[in-house]
Amino acid sequence: MLLELRVKNIAIIDDLHLTFPQGFIVFTGETGAGKSILVDALGLLVGKRASVEQIRSGATEGTIEGIFEIAKNDQVIERLKQLDLIDMDEDVEELVIRRTLASSGRHRVRINGNVVSLSILHDLGQLLVDIHGQHDTQSLFRSATQLDLLDSFGALMDVRESFQENYFATKQLEENLKNLEEKARTLKERSDRLEYEREEIESAEIQPDEDRLLQQERQVIGQLHTLGELAGQLYHTLYENDNSVLSRMGNVEALFEKILTIDPRLSDTRELLLSSNAQLKEFVARVRDYQGQLDSNPGRLEELESRLDLLGKIKKRYGGSLEDVLHYLKDIQGDLDGLNVSEGEINYFRKELIQLQDNLAKGSKILSSKRKVTAEKLDQSINKEMTDLNMKHALFSSKVEARENDFISATGQDHVCFQFSGSPGEPPGLLKEVISGGELSRVMLCIKTVLASEDKVPVLVFDEIDTGIGGAVAERVGKKLRALGKQHQVFCITHLPQIASLGDAHFAVEKVIKEKRGITKITKLETGKRVSEISRMLGGTTITAAVEQTAKEMLQS
Repeated sequence: MLLELRVKNIAIIDDLHLTFPQGFIVFTGETGAGKSILVDALGLLVGKRASVEQIRSGATEGTIEGIFEIAKNDQVIERLKQLDLIDMDEDVEELVIRRTLASSGRHRVRINGNVVSLSILHDLGQLLVDIHGQHDTQSLFRSATQLDLLDSFGALMDVRESFQENYFATKQLEENLKNLEEKARTLKERSDRLEYEREEIESAEIQPDEDRLLQQERQVIGQLHTLGELAGQLYHTLYENDNSVLSRMGNVEALFEKILTIDPRLSDTRELLLSSNAQLKEFVARVRDYQGQLDSNPGRLEELESRLDLLGKIKKRYGGSLEDVLHYLKDIQGDLDGLNVSEGEINYFRKELIQLQDNLAKGSKILSSKRKVTAEKLDQSINKEMTDLNMKHALFSSKVEARENDFISATGQDHVCFQFSGSPGEPPGLLKEVISGGELSRVMLCIKTVLASEDKVPVLVFDEIDTGIGGAVAERVGKKLRALGKQHQVFCITHLPQIASLGDAHFAVEKVIKEKRGITKITKLETGKRVSEISRMLGGTTITAAVEQTAKEMLQS
């Protein structure tokens, strides 16, 4: 409930501080006194959009501050925790909202001292205060609100919550399966690519250091003629020449042997000479063989170029060297071993999803069936209440129908819309399109009366609910408001004494002159003052003893 309200420099309110009790609270006063400004201030307090024109003339800023008791309001406390405005284990009894409007346009909102956005205030405000008036259609016209009202009336919230659990479980499994299938596709694509790369590398049959050896061979083939000439000259010098190295080695051996016959001191070097001669002969043999291997093979150079070109492409694609390529090939095999998603796992999830979707479809049909039964009962109850308020020719109906393409959301497959007809013979139309402001307030009163025990919003505000009514009907409206005040804190702005006399608390709104400027003054009336105010509402400018007596009797009823 709203415990305190302070309004400063808003419209013609300069500084107003009010405290409120529980129950049915009425506000009365002459036209233009500022009753609607009070409703506007409450609207600003719970997140309605503001403009700098609402700031009192001559002031740089205006403020609205309210203190709400929330000790037993689990819905509000849970939302405050979700918004990190209170600690998870904190016990909070009061909620303080302060909103400041600045002429600069930079408005500020604080909740329990924390700076928050207007959207957060609006979010919380919907859980605290519901305002209904000729120009205020904030909740009843919303399809989501209508669905909530229907489910609350039918005690279907537990069924709906169970359905929502299945819905979110289904959506989670859908998401998991989608991710798993996407992963499988991605892994399959990567696996296919790696398989292709492995086949390409393996088919090349790369040998370590192969490119360097091939490049050397290519260089040899390119200088084949020069090498042949050089090898021929070398062989000729070593062996074929009359004065060849080998022939001269025979002379060397003869001279050495003559030295030894005279002086044997060099005999220990004979092996050196003999081994040198043998090695020279081996060398000559190898030169001869090398010369024989230098036969021209034109096709070999083409083979080398083709092979080196292939190796160059593979190196460019998979690494800077053949060593890197072979290392990458090894890595591919390791990657392929880890790239697999069990098809069995995917099929298992698919079967689970089919089962959940089937259960969800059945659950939505069950919920829809219950709603249609509930809609009939809700229509009967609201139409009964409207008849009691002398709306004899009005007709209220709740239409429950499946969404387009049988779309299922977290609340089921149903779209609920409230319809209304205010005249006999006229078919019901959408509530927001055919209902007048006065009718809307009374229809909302009927709905709130029917749903009093289910409605979680603690503060209800009715503005101009008495438009177009009077007499016995006004008394009935007042009694319904007073009954509603047993379970909610109800604020009502009224011009009718029949309604005002039934309030648990009564505030008078008047415009007074202060320092040559009109300001709104609101005073809580005690018994004597209430008699005077009810008398004024009954008798106008001339208050007779009979009028006062009637006022007393109305207050005592």
